[in-house]
Amino acid sequence: MTLRLAIGVLLLASPCAFPAPQEAAPGCGYISTSAKPPLADDIFPANIRRIDGRDTPKRALNRYRLDAGRHAIAIQEHIGSIPRGYTALRKLGNREVPLVYKIIHIDVEAGRSYQMGAKLHRDQLKPSADSAYWTPVIWRISAEACE
Repeated sequence: MTLRLAIGVLLLASPCAFPAPQEAAPGCGYISTSAKPPLADDIFPANIRRIDGRDTPKRALNRYRLDAGRHAIAIQEHIGSIPRGYTALRKLGNREVPLVYKIIHIDVEAGRSYQMGAKLHRDQLKPSADSAYWTPVIWRISAEACE
């Protein structure tokens, strides 16, 4: 358990992982994750864990309002949390892997909403690369007035 946390902390403590936020553009947008991403495209649930290097508060809805501009978002996958993902990982020979948050950089546009998830790469599960089997993705962008 200590190894898991140490790896996650080391990856997130890197100053390169979270560059300083750029000056905000006018307006705002939303980022969120969904419990029902498009599983047919191998996109699975995820959680937003940090925004621009700051921990996110626990919320029932994993949805956050951000100023327009570039942001670094730390995502944690939950592929194995649903039966289809759990089965896929078992068939791939998955074993317990270290806790790793991955960073996705998003240029938030005013009046836009971004849905994020974890993309499963079935061909990338390798003992030498514990977390290569997934990447954070934006799977939907839609217009939404920001308040």
